[in-house]
Amino acid sequence: MKKMLTRSVLVILFLSQMESAHAAEFEPLGKAAAAALGTTKAFRKTVNVDKRDVTLFYSKDASGQPEKYAFVEKGIYEPSCTHTWVVGVDAKTNKVSEVRVVEMSCPHAFPTKAASFLDQFKGKGPADVAKLSSQISTIAKATGSANLTTDAVKRSITAASQMKGKL
Repeated sequence: MKKMLTRSVLVILFLSQMESAHAAEFEPLGKAAAAALGTTKAFRKTVNVDKRDVTLFYSKDASGQPEKYAFVEKGIYEPSCTHTWVVGVDAKTNKVSEVRVVEMSCPHAFPTKAASFLDQFKGKGPADVAKLSSQISTIAKATGSANLTTDAVKRSITAASQMKGKL
């Protein structure tokens, strides 16, 4: 009886971990990138910025110059809560146009996908990077995920400002 109870508990724990290991997809990556760029006519590239590979999608204007960037950013709230965002940045001003949530694996992070939180990043640019953490209002019980989002936006702004001549 004791062995059976122990096995049952282990099976329940295993199944509960399997369920939480899957991320909730809020928007497919391609759709999020297209929305951030305002077009489905996009180019994809992986570039190295600050010793880190960065995947981005970008659109071009009529003269063939980059018009908008859509950076794919990932973060992990330890031990295993994954987050993926697409950060839209205007290529000429390097200012954030929008932040879209692609996936999150932990329900406690879900409040950070609200427009009321994400809209705080709109219009932020290189001059805001150093003080961005203090400018953003976090969400109670989702502070870690809010901070990860802020870090992702900072990385995207920094990467955008280093894109000249790389595309």
